[in-house]
Amino acid sequence: MTALLSTPSRRIAFALAVSLLLHGLFIWGPSIRLPQSRPDLPPLMAKLQPLPAAPAKPRRAVKKQSRPAPAPVPEVQETEPPAVPEDIPLPASSPAVAEATASAVEQAPTVTATPKQADRPLLPHRAQLTFVVNKGTGNFQIGEAVHTLEIDDGHYVLQSVTRTVGVARLFKNYQLTQYSSGSYTPQEGLQPEEFFEERAEQAGVVHTAVEFDRTAQRAHFSQGLEAALPADTQDILSIMYQFPPLADTETVSISVANSRKIERYQFEITPNEDIDTPLGRLQTVHLRKMHQPNEEGLEIWLAREYRLFPVKIRIVERNGDVSGEIIITDIRVEDAPQEETKNAVN
Repeated sequence: MTALLSTPSRRIAFALAVSLLLHGLFIWGPSIRLPQSRPDLPPLMAKLQPLPAAPAKPRRAVKKQSRPAPAPVPEVQETEPPAVPEDIPLPASSPAVAEATASAVEQAPTVTATPKQADRPLLPHRAQLTFVVNKGTGNFQIGEAVHTLEIDDGHYVLQSVTRTVGVARLFKNYQLTQYSSGSYTPQEGLQPEEFFEERAEQAGVVHTAVEFDRTAQRAHFSQGLEAALPADTQDILSIMYQFPPLADTETVSISVANSRKIERYQFEITPNEDIDTPLGRLQTVHLRKMHQPNEEGLEIWLAREYRLFPVKIRIVERNGDVSGEIIITDIRVEDAPQEETKNAVN
């Protein structure tokens, strides 16, 4: 065997002979089945079947409608529209509306430029307004003010307490208490009968007051003085809640009393002015006291959305500088049962 495979040519010939022998046995020899570890799977059968037909939709009977023949288009003749007089209103879209419009035009009152007094808003049963007091026109807080109003059985009590707070209190401990009381009716509004003021500083406490005798039309001051009492007189506190709500006018004059004297104030009115406050942007009536040089000034903003309550007050010194601003931060109101309010400025 070794001699037969001694040369390369012999080894190649032997390999070819063995390969031919194996192929012959595989093709023509008996079939040999190898052992299986699991049973044979049944053969897969592929069969094509048609898809099921979709159910037929029921057919609805369609009723044909006869289409009317188009109406003949009338011939349009070009003519000029009739002239409408300028002093006659155009007709309304229907006879009924036209008749109502004509009736309303005939009954409408003639509008004149004469100043008129608008309705005054009803004041609540109780109210509390809180303000921040800033130095100048900046946001540097030096104090706070709280106004309280109570109305019961035709009598009112209005009080204001202003005091320094924070760092300002370390330099100046100051408190101003103002008290106004009198009668109240929805028609006449606040009618002061007494005004009281107390100033508390390091130097001491000062009390001043004034009484209003409306029957005798006299004002009696605590210093022993007397003065004539105009019918429209308000004190320096009640004026903020009782300012005459006038419409269609630019200025208004009113008598204002403090605890020492009565002065005639002339205010310039700006009926619609929006201002920014801690309560948001408010639509206000701006009142600016008209004053001569070297006189103190005063500006008040009344909120139209809040019964003309004061929401901003500016104090102007004799030299024209703004010494401080009082700005609203909170409003709390308690109404009597079935009480209604309305806007007092047109």
